[in-house]
Formats: sequence, C-alpha cells, structure tokens
Amino acid sequence: MKETANQLRSFLRLKQAAEYCGFSTTTLWRLEQTDPDFPKKIRFSTRCVGYRQADLDAYLQKKAEAA
Repeated sequence: MKETANQLRSFLRLKQAAEYCGFSTTTLWRLEQTDPDFPKKIRFSTRCVGYRQADLDAYLQKKAEAA
C-alpha cells in the first residue's frame, strides 16, 4: 500500500494516540515495553513524543486479524 504525503505527516501525541487506540497512556507505555509488534514512539524533542497514525492503524489491524 502506497502512503500519501498526508499519511506520513499524521502524528499523534501520547494522549491522542492512547485515545485513538482506546487505551490508557499506561497501557500504551506497557505495550511499547512488552509487545515487539507495537510501533515505537518517535521523539521530536526532549519532552515531545508521538506515534505515526499509519503505524497504529497497521498494529490494530494486525491484532484484529489475529483475533
């Protein structure tokens, strides 16, 4: 699947990513620590991190297909 420029720029901050996935921020952190398939966060600065929305979509889709 080819990504568009808009998809490449769609980043979600920590709270936004948690809400998007339906998780708490603690669960999001725990998944990143324990699940090797979970997308890694992208560090923009010392105190600013985010996730690519396309990566989160792919992760959720993979988990839905496995269920």
